[in-house]
Amino acid sequence: MKVDTETLAYIQNVVKTAQIVKIGNIIIEPDKVRAIDDDKQVVLFQDTDVPEMPFGSIGLNRIDVFMTRYEVAKTFDNFELEAVMPDKSGDEDDDKPKFTRALLMKGKGIKIDYRCANPATIQAPKMINDQVKYKVAMNPEAVLMMSKGQSAMTSEDVALISDKNGVSLEMTDINGDVFNYHFADKPLLMDKKADGKDTNFVHKYPLKIVLPLFKVCSDSPFFITSRGMIKLAVNGLDMYVLPKA
Repeated sequence: MKVDTETLAYIQNVVKTAQIVKIGNIIIEPDKVRAIDDDKQVVLFQDTDVPEMPFGSIGLNRIDVFMTRYEVAKTFDNFELEAVMPDKSGDEDDDKPKFTRALLMKGKGIKIDYRCANPATIQAPKMINDQVKYKVAMNPEAVLMMSKGQSAMTSEDVALISDKNGVSLEMTDINGDVFNYHFADKPLLMDKKADGKDTNFVHKYPLKIVLPLFKVCSDSPFFITSRGMIKLAVNGLDMYVLPKA
């Protein structure tokens, strides 16, 4: 089954977005995209505006391998991508979920196989059971200061702190020295059931995850959930960064 241009573009966008935070395995299925990194620090979960895949579901593991092979194959004339589906047999259960067995990249004089994973073998959350609570403004200067703070403090984590003065980012080195930068006014409370004055929070996140994501969308607001996850849209896909204990 030939993969059309729009479907291929969507798969590319999902893969490239996952690569930002080193997510290695992805499920694209009807109405959902699901993935989580090996350290369980960041989740890609999209359940709106997911185009229908003509081949059902697809499990992408070894996504770096996929992109490397794709970059080679697409340079050839008459390039196209085919989805290899399971062979139909007389006793096959039509109610079983369809998924792609492999992707075949073809061009003039070249063929490259990429074996897909069974989506059932990829671990990824099936839903996000958490509510958005705060909306926080972000800006390029804050992202730059986060990067400089990482270098100055050699810190692995960044704390996002909201108090009566607004929102700041904070890093601490091994000696207890503190780097603090105020970057936003008080967050907007999104949870209508919450106390209108309840805008204080402190959550810590891994810099290796949040900094690359903020660099991609440095001038877009992000959200904090009731459980302290950061939610932000990256290339049109929802990413969730889990807070550290």
